[in-house]
Parts: sequence; C-alpha cells; structure tokens
Amino acid sequence: MLYEKLITSNNDLEERCKCASNSKWVAMDTEFVRTRNYYPKLGLIQLYDGASLMLIDPLAITNWQPFIDLLTDINVNKVLHACSEDLEVFLRSFGHMPVPLIDTQVLAAFTGSTLSCGFAALVAEYQQITLDKSESRTDWLARPLSLRQCYYAASDVYWLLQVTHALVAKTRKAGWWEQATQECRSICKRSKEYANPAIAYREIVNSRQLSARQRVCLQRLASWRLLKAREHDIAVNFVVRDENLCKVASLIPGSLEELKQLGLSVYEICFNGIALLEIVHDVVQEEFFLKKIFNIRYKNKLKAIKNRIKKVSNSYCLSRELLASRRKIHKLLSFVCGFNFFEHLPYLIMGWRGELFGDAVINIARII
Repeated sequence: MLYEKLITSNNDLEERCKCASNSKWVAMDTEFVRTRNYYPKLGLIQLYDGASLMLIDPLAITNWQPFIDLLTDINVNKVLHACSEDLEVFLRSFGHMPVPLIDTQVLAAFTGSTLSCGFAALVAEYQQITLDKSESRTDWLARPLSLRQCYYAASDVYWLLQVTHALVAKTRKAGWWEQATQECRSICKRSKEYANPAIAYREIVNSRQLSARQRVCLQRLASWRLLKAREHDIAVNFVVRDENLCKVASLIPGSLEELKQLGLSVYEICFNGIALLEIVHDVVQEEFFLKKIFNIRYKNKLKAIKNRIKKVSNSYCLSRELLASRRKIHKLLSFVCGFNFFEHLPYLIMGWRGELFGDAVINIARII
C-alpha cells in the first residue's frame, strides 16, 4: 500500500480529484481533533479510488471546489465506515456531504454483523489483516506529519475499499441492497438536520435511569448546555460535565451552596451556577407538564413497539438495533403524542422500515 505524497497545493488537489471522478468507487476517511471544542477541527482527508491513494492536507489547501465537485458527483460512490462524525466534518468544513454514500458499517449490519461492528473487525474478517491503531490518538493538526502517521491514515482507506467490494456482493446476494442504500441515504439526511437541543439529553448515558420529573429537568439542562457549547465552540462537558448535570436534575438544588455540595466544580458554579438554578426552578413550576409526557400509557406503548420489533427481527434475521433503536421509538411516540420536535415523519415509519412494520407500530402508538 503506497501513497504518492501529501497533497498541499490547489493544483495537485484539482488534478487528483479529476482522476478520482473517473472511478465508480472512492473510499474516504477524515482525521480530526476534537478535545475542548464542540466543533471538530479537520486535520487530514484520505481518498483511495483503487488506483491512487491521496492524503490531503486541509491546513494548506485554499480552493476546495474540485473536492466539493467530487463529493457531490452522483456517478461516484463514496465509501466510509461509521460515517456520522465524518459527515459532520464534511458538512461543517465544506457545506456538503458525500453523495451517493455507502457506509460499510450499514452493509455489515445487513449481512449478519452488529450495527456497531468496528472497521478493524471487518478488515480482520474479510482480509485477514490486523490493523495498526497505534496512531489513533495522534494530534492531526500538528505539522509535519510523520511517515508512520501517514501510513496509518492511508491504510484505513486502502483496506476500506477492499472490504467494500466483498460487502456489496454479500449484501446484494442477501437481497438487502436497496434497503441498505436507503439506510445510507437516511444517515445523510439525519446528519443534515441540525441536532435539536430538545433531545440532547438522550445522549447522556444515565438519562433513562431518572424519574419522569428528573428527566424533564435534565432535558432542559442539556438543551441549555448544548446551545452554550455551540455559541462558544467548547465541548459540552467543559460547560457542565454529564454526571454533574444528572446530579442537578436528580436532586433539584435550590442554592449555589447546594450545587457545591453536589460536587460541581468551582468553574461550573461560578460561570453557570445561576443558570442551572433558574432552569431547575422553572421545571419545578411546570411539574404538571411532566405528567402529560411521561406516563404509564407511554411506557406501555414503548414496550409493545419493542416487542413488535423483536418479532420482525427474528423473522428477517436482522438485529433489533438496526431495525429500531430506542431513540427512533421515542421519536415515533413523540410524533404520535403530539410532542413533535421534528419537521418530517419519524424514520421508523418511512422507507424500508415502514414497509416491514410501519403500519403495525403506528397502530400500537395510537391505540394502546
């Protein structure tokens, strides 16, 4: 596996992108840094079209139009693995995402693997190669990049393209190709939707362990935190840590001294303590709202839909995680119950999922 050189000039980028546009399949990957920032900082772009392997230095390029043209060329399939963060990088950096997109993690899920199947595991299974991941935590914004770093970055897209051809053939043979490509298009569509602060609390690991009242408090706190993180481009945990946000939602403090007793840092209290207390106070005043959203009927609907998904999963030998995550079920219930934070129909009743079980789950959501 070879790459010619690190592309640092606009002319080289234009020439290589034109060559890649003649290929049917192009493997893509990005390396970025996201430590204290909310938004990822792009450090490297890798491309492999089967003939030429390119490493593009985003710190040196000033004219990105040739790359954007390649990204949006509908005649070239762009292949990535577990692409959600890469799509965020592309959208943030260039205002576009790769289309048409093929995510090998999705293909793997349609051919018997789990939805969270890692890239290294796929390469080991299909190519009998153990990838070197020693540079996974490198600083991709530092220059110059070492030869070892460049080979590490290049190997990802080189093996990605090899694995892709096997997975595409296997997915077609299993009869799931149309559904898999539809799922990849859905990933792109979801990535374009600006993350809604109203559902940011679902990203917090312990959120489902809270009571109804506590969960709504956490929803308000997480929404406020996300907006502040975006405004100042800092990671959400540098506003208030997840575990401390959960403590505030759980114990409903009424003073700065109580926040201190919960274990919040001096920084969190000094800069955000008043805002936290105001949110908690507002939630206490609106407790009737909690009873309307989180009630026994809602839980019964959730359980019934999960049982229906389980039956479909067993019938078609597809993982329940691929068919319907807990988040997708909550989105459906929010839509049916009238607490709709979304501008479109829930994904659970659209596309190939809708064909498999859409009518059944929508009826459960409405009747029970």
